[in-house]
Amino acid sequence: MPTSQIRRVLDATGLKCPQPVLKLSVISPDMKPGELLEIIGDCPTFEKDITAWCLRLKKTLLSMRDDGGYRKHALIRF
Repeated sequence: MPTSQIRRVLDATGLKCPQPVLKLSVISPDMKPGELLEIIGDCPTFEKDITAWCLRLKKTLLSMRDDGGYRKHALIRF
């Protein structure tokens, strides 16, 4: 399977800022270039925090899907 097709999922539902980004930072060193990570969160600042994290660490935010309320799915390419 090509590396770009590998997808890991990090469920940060129920965690409040800054915990989703902290969890993301813990697993990011294990991610290989080209791998995809989906992170799910529901804190009010999730979209802003994940976007800022990706910009700061030069990761590609491929999509941000809104499930209603505050629940969102972000897809990141490492």
